[in-house]
Amino acid sequence: MKINYITVVFPLLLLGSFSSCRDYVEVDQYNRRELKYTDDFQYLLNNESIFGPAYSLPVLSSDDLVISEGAYQNNITESVYWPYTWAQEYFPDDLQDANWNKLYEQINTANEIIATVMQSQKGGDRQKRQILAEAKVQRAYSYFLLVNQYGGIYNPETASSTIGVPFLLKPELFSSLQRATLEVIYNQILTDLNESIADLPERAENNRHPDKAAVHAVLATVHLYMRSFDQAGVHADEAMKGNRILFDLSDYVGKENQVYPKRIESKEIFLSKRTVQQYNEQLNPELLGLFNTNDLRLSTYTKVSQNSLMPAGALLSRKNEITGERPNTVEVGSSLPEIMLIKAEVLARNGQFDQSMEMVNLLRKSRFHAGDFEPLIAGDADEALIKVIEERRRELFATGKRWFDQRRLNLDPKLARAYTRTFKGETFTLEINSNRFIYPVASYYLGLNPEIGQSPR
Repeated sequence: MKINYITVVFPLLLLGSFSSCRDYVEVDQYNRRELKYTDDFQYLLNNESIFGPAYSLPVLSSDDLVISEGAYQNNITESVYWPYTWAQEYFPDDLQDANWNKLYEQINTANEIIATVMQSQKGGDRQKRQILAEAKVQRAYSYFLLVNQYGGIYNPETASSTIGVPFLLKPELFSSLQRATLEVIYNQILTDLNESIADLPERAENNRHPDKAAVHAVLATVHLYMRSFDQAGVHADEAMKGNRILFDLSDYVGKENQVYPKRIESKEIFLSKRTVQQYNEQLNPELLGLFNTNDLRLSTYTKVSQNSLMPAGALLSRKNEITGERPNTVEVGSSLPEIMLIKAEVLARNGQFDQSMEMVNLLRKSRFHAGDFEPLIAGDADEALIKVIEERRRELFATGKRWFDQRRLNLDPKLARAYTRTFKGETFTLEINSNRFIYPVASYYLGLNPEIGQSPR
């Protein structure tokens, strides 16, 4: 009989190719016991150390942050300034990539649950199907995050031939690690999400677990990135029917007895995820210039740097202090504000610019004191779309989602742009549609698994 195990450190299987033989390396398993009962699989899904992390590199490669020129740059390590400058590689040969590791750990775990939970003991059919559904959501979300870092930019016209990531759907040792295309991976993401809805509750026990509205929120996001905008709007509408509520920041600013809700308590969050780590770098002055001085997000989510090597008055994000339950992590999961902005973008792209601005202003009202709020207006659909994208920058800054927007907006001629950075006197430019929008695979993995192949550079 096959024996499965609950582990605190889940095994990451690495395929190596040496001459004609294929060897496998398995990380040691700690505190393991047999996966036998249905509750065992639920405990595995409850493991926040496995399913909580999302990514960190997109925070650094986006234009939300700047690494100030001068003495400060001399203290920056390769693992920071290589992603910051969109380099040929991001990690020295002996270093692993935590973004890659965490997401494939989630996929491996989800694959094991999907393959075996329905045969588990001492659980009812309904409980098993809900666990199966949740595992499918987690797998889909992990692949979505992976492919938007290490895969190409999704274009409906070229998705069938665009590079994706290694694609594993079963907990098998002998599986190909060659990359699947974007079309194959996105089709599976949609399949997993759509199949999961029926067996999930109307409201999950907490934000770390998906419910029906959470799946619609993820589907809205996936369709946005697939440029199937009408479907993104449909699922955004369904998500907004869920029991999520906008926070009014004026209820928290300057109120000593009010504590900003943490991740698990937040009524704005559909599915909670966190950064693997936080980069305490200066916020881009260009980003800060988009804020009205009375915008409570500016006073709530930023602070003045105390680092003497940074420019005087440099602002840092303090979202890790506000939303994180662990030191130096930030909430980056799917949220009601993001879904509202997806709906606003869909409306703008459909020419409904007045309705688009109404949705944006509904969000913005909760980010100002009542007397300071002034609604945004747009004269046409193009202006509305620009204002929606700017509002995404204000609402989602320092979460890494700006990087995903930078990638997808390459396909919008009026929004695509090149980005430039200077580091130690050298200028680095990220051209429109550059292959540098695709993250490289760490050499550590390619040495063990050459069939993965390096990302196009």
